[in-house]
Amino acid sequence: MKIRRSFLAMGLVASMACLPLLGTSGAILSPMAGTVAVNGQPVTAGSAIVAGDLVSTSNAGSARMVLPGGSVIAASNTNFRMISVNNANQIRLNNGLVKVTGLLPVALNTRTIVPATANTNFNVYDLSGKVYVEAVAGSVAVKAANSSFTVHTGEAVSFSDTQAPVAASAGASTMAVPAAIGIAAAAAVVTGIVVHEATKCSGCVTSPSQL
Repeated sequence: MKIRRSFLAMGLVASMACLPLLGTSGAILSPMAGTVAVNGQPVTAGSAIVAGDLVSTSNAGSARMVLPGGSVIAASNTNFRMISVNNANQIRLNNGLVKVTGLLPVALNTRTIVPATANTNFNVYDLSGKVYVEAVAGSVAVKAANSSFTVHTGEAVSFSDTQAPVAASAGASTMAVPAAIGIAAAAAVVTGIVVHEATKCSGCVTSPSQL
């Protein structure tokens, strides 16, 4: 196990060393478990990813992507596209769970999750339009066309990405993160496998209607 972890660490270091060669619009993708595909084709560790590429993980798959200014862990059954907006990297999450560190916005259907600083760490879980956003460290802004809602460290929000969420209940403030996020996030790190079963968010702050 120690040998495997050593090789993994060496691989990530080597991958990060290659980032300057890709410029600001490229990334390095490495499978962590199972099958990981780019544009429908299985890839191996250290694969170069550029804007427009579609990344998907299998039922038992997971992947880590590193790029200038940030990194992403994609859990099982996750599908996202690397995009460039105003010469800056983003990922467009179609489905699944991503754990993001750094200045890497996550675009959904009608909203974009924007981290505040390079030290921000957050999770975004999208299951068929039901979205959970958790700010692990630092804050993120959930931005729509004409509004923005801030999720602070330790908070989580739940909303539908296809319609405006209902208003938060009176007295809601910092709440416990939802079980769905906690279980999924832990599984993504430890095993790379997430079962998309939980659809509840009993500990969430529900986003205000103006979002």
